[in-house]
Amino acid sequence: MKKLFLSLIVAVCSLAASAQVYVGGQVGLWRNTDDNHTSFNLAPELGYKLSDQWDLGLSIGFAHEYYKGVKLNGFEVDPYVRYTVAKAGPVSFFIDGGFGFATAKAKRGDVESDSFNQWQIGIKPGVKVSLSKKVDFIASMGFLGYRDHDDIAGTLSSHIHSIYGEKGFGFDFKTSDLNFGLIYNF
Repeated sequence: MKKLFLSLIVAVCSLAASAQVYVGGQVGLWRNTDDNHTSFNLAPELGYKLSDQWDLGLSIGFAHEYYKGVKLNGFEVDPYVRYTVAKAGPVSFFIDGGFGFATAKAKRGDVESDSFNQWQIGIKPGVKVSLSKKVDFIASMGFLGYRDHDDIAGTLSSHIHSIYGEKGFGFDFKTSDLNFGLIYNF
């Protein structure tokens, strides 16, 4: 076990020394006072730069939603491949392609529904602005791809919203999908 742990430390240090590793994350918040609907997500991420145009990354997140008395808490894992499409000075435009999996549980007072799983596969456009040599501002909005989730049974099913959105295939470009974050480059 000690050899495995030491090997892992050496691998992480060598990756960080090559200045190709980044850490960061995104946060999103949406509040609709008319419908009493609030959603919040926090997604830290870890990535590795393969080249000037290609990155590999993993985002692990938490999502919370409150809608008309129903609380939804979920956990998601989203590995991705990032392709930088164009650069203009400190600004880069990219597309993230990946597969995401989430699990969630809803609750209203003492009534609890079954947990349900969701997944998506698709692409997300974004922009990255280099604020300094080590820090980048990142923003993404929208989704093109396919989403699915378990059928939700029980009394809360009409009030539960999916973390990823509705089932189906298509393009979704709305402000409630807007996420901001920072990346620190080692």
